[in-house]
Amino acid sequence: MANEYLIEIHNYISEKIARAQSLKNKADANHEMESKRFYEGQLDEWHRLRAYLAERVDLKTQKYF
Repeated sequence: MANEYLIEIHNYISEKIARAQSLKNKADANHEMESKRFYEGQLDEWHRLRAYLAERVDLKTQKYF
C-alpha cells in the first residue's frame, strides 16, 4: 500500500513541476523577469522535495520519476 502513496506523491510533484516549468517558459517569452524568478524558485523547491523523497523515503527497488 505504501508504494501506491509514493506513486501518487511523485505524480503530484511531477504535475507541479510541469506546471511551474510551463509558466516559467511563458513568463520568459513575455519578458516577465519577476514571474520567471518566482517559477524558478518553485521548480527548485519541487526538485528539492523530490530529491529528499528519493534519498530518505523511496524504496530502493523502484524509481518513480
